[in-house]
Amino acid sequence: MNGLEDRLEGIRDQLELDSRLTELSRVQPWIDAIANRFGVGEETRFALHLCLEEALANVVLHGYKNEPGHPIRVAFSVVGSSLLLSIEDCAPPFAPTESVPHLDASPRDTLESLQPGGNGIRLMRRFAGSLEYQPTSGGNRLIIGFPITPK
Repeated sequence: MNGLEDRLEGIRDQLELDSRLTELSRVQPWIDAIANRFGVGEETRFALHLCLEEALANVVLHGYKNEPGHPIRVAFSVVGSSLLLSIEDCAPPFAPTESVPHLDASPRDTLESLQPGGNGIRLMRRFAGSLEYQPTSGGNRLIIGFPITPK
């Protein structure tokens, strides 16, 4: 096993979704329950919701081309003081951590200056503690890490 798979051994809960945007409504209460269980603060809770919604919408819209009937598995684990969310799909390979440039630190590239659409991966990079991509034998796995900061 590689280091990433070792870190995912402690999966505590998972959510199986279908590749439909309407399924994303099931994610918010699931994330809230996890955040409550681990005493996650509001900033991290916001980041959890934002990053997971962006990643899942990308899988549905771009990976599965908005075609229902395809599986998406979301799981979480806690390693040390980090909460890790794992998103697995069977869509064509796509490495979001390599495909989109980071937001620049320059004043011209602020959140307020971004145009709507096409910024999901940049937002995930900005709000997540870590992003790791791993191709799987049948698709993709994205691990999004967040520091657990108490309320």
